[in-house]
Amino acid sequence: MKIPKYWAQSIQSVQQPDGRPYRVVIWQWSDVSREEAQRKAEDRAKEVADKVRAGQRLNRYGYGERPLREEITQGITNETGREVAVVTRNLYGALVLNTTNAMFIDIDFSDKGAAGSTGGGLLRGLGKRAPGPEDQHVQRITSWASRYPDVGIRIYRTAAGLRCLITNQTFEPGRSDTLDILRAFESDPLYIRLCQAQDCFRARLTPKPWRCNADTPPSRYPWDNSDVEIQYRLWERRYEQASRSYSVCKLVKQLGSQQVHPDVAPILALHDQLTGVMVDRPLA
Repeated sequence: MKIPKYWAQSIQSVQQPDGRPYRVVIWQWSDVSREEAQRKAEDRAKEVADKVRAGQRLNRYGYGERPLREEITQGITNETGREVAVVTRNLYGALVLNTTNAMFIDIDFSDKGAAGSTGGGLLRGLGKRAPGPEDQHVQRITSWASRYPDVGIRIYRTAAGLRCLITNQTFEPGRSDTLDILRAFESDPLYIRLCQAQDCFRARLTPKPWRCNADTPPSRYPWDNSDVEIQYRLWERRYEQASRSYSVCKLVKQLGSQQVHPDVAPILALHDQLTGVMVDRPLA
């Protein structure tokens, strides 16, 4: 699981060969110490600055090609004390569950069909509604599960799609059999790429701010100074207050085995508690 504990920044101002100024901003990370992250940031900034001065083309990072810069707020351990997940706060301030081997599957509906669970038009001449995106995806997952009855699956409804959790088995994010399942469920391609790059599965635990009438965060982790962090913590309190009236998902269906793997059990418990699965509230 590529969730670094420490981040540091290095900034250098250099001139390009044609005399134009260029500002190099580099973030680097470490699981050992902030000092190591700082050394890596300064070394990398010097390397990039030298390339800018020489007029060399820079290699830009793409989506999911480096660890996410997120504050770790909580660790989750199994019954033996081994860490199986961490909770982080993402770019827009929501809490996210990152798991080493508990497979969450993210399924987004198209914008056209995301608003309703059944949402289809009337079948011509029959007076019945055509299956909406939720029904179609649930049917597809149920059909898949009928071929693998030993697999336990929980299906949740989210504001814009579905979320699944396989409860009685564990998986490695980058393995081919894992990718086969994600694709069979028609998981979001960006989510699949992120799972591979971060070597973990992810599930949002709290609402997106704009869905619960909250502002977006005033800054991003790690903070430049204590004053900036104080402002962020004040925003955090307002966001938590606004999010209490909403849930992130609700349980739609449970398929297959009822057993829960020991590594999945604490993850399932925390997920269902923080997402408000059993509370009748609007989804956000």
